[in-house]
Amino acid sequence: MKRIALKIGYVGTNFHGFQRQPDLRTVEEELIYHLRKLNYIDDLKKSRFRIAGRTDAGVHSLGNVISFQSEKEVRINEINNSLPDDIQILAKAPVRFAFKPRYAQMRQYRYMLFRNDLDIDKLRETAEIFKGTHNFTNFTKRFQKTTTRTIDDIIINQVQLNDYHKKEFPNLHDTLSPIFIDIYGESFLWNMVRKMMRVFVDVSSEKMSLDDVEKLLNPCEGDPRASIKVLESDYLILMDIMYDGIKFEYDSYACERFRRYLVDSLDNLQKKYAITESMITSLKELY
Repeated sequence: MKRIALKIGYVGTNFHGFQRQPDLRTVEEELIYHLRKLNYIDDLKKSRFRIAGRTDAGVHSLGNVISFQSEKEVRINEINNSLPDDIQILAKAPVRFAFKPRYAQMRQYRYMLFRNDLDIDKLRETAEIFKGTHNFTNFTKRFQKTTTRTIDDIIINQVQLNDYHKKEFPNLHDTLSPIFIDIYGESFLWNMVRKMMRVFVDVSSEKMSLDDVEKLLNPCEGDPRASIKVLESDYLILMDIMYDGIKFEYDSYACERFRRYLVDSLDNLQKKYAITESMITSLKELY
């Protein structure tokens, strides 16, 4: 009997989140079904099946982690051949029997902002305030025992389209030059990143001041929880989860297979864009 940890990539668009839910398609349900089908696990309790993070509906991943015990040697591509294309195993690592994927050394989330009216300098000023240890009670959807979390780093970059996109779809240049906001920390509260992103946008568009951000991160006892509307889940990616002393071995074939699936998906989106753009242009000509 060996314990193994697997790193999971998935496109969250067609999933109702990670965690199992009755009569709904979820990442966890797909994984369990196919691991059982291939005789890697049977009883979840006996196999000590554990997950690292419960991403919301629409959230994507390149680095979520599960672990379980099995007497069968884990073959990544055997599992991937059984799984649907929008969820794939990318890497594996042997772990000790006491390993719990929930307790990570570092998590990296990436949020992508598709707006051309944001001030990068203000976004970076906001990031400096969020770095460090704070009380994030205003940045979660539910009450928890402790809402103190530490943000180790926030890196912000404006990303330009590559030459292929510019050539094929020149009109995309302004609308699809996203801002990447990469956030690093040991653990995060439910909805925390998406509520943070709302504040980033509001500061950058001058709907909120940096002093307001300071107050949100240092609430006084007895103050009512602030109402911060989360940004969309579709633009959030769980990029990676790292553990002290554990090195995942990525499978090159599995990664290339998932990359090809993503490229094909992008090609379909570009075709849909071209069709829509053509219809918009034709409508303008009609009237």
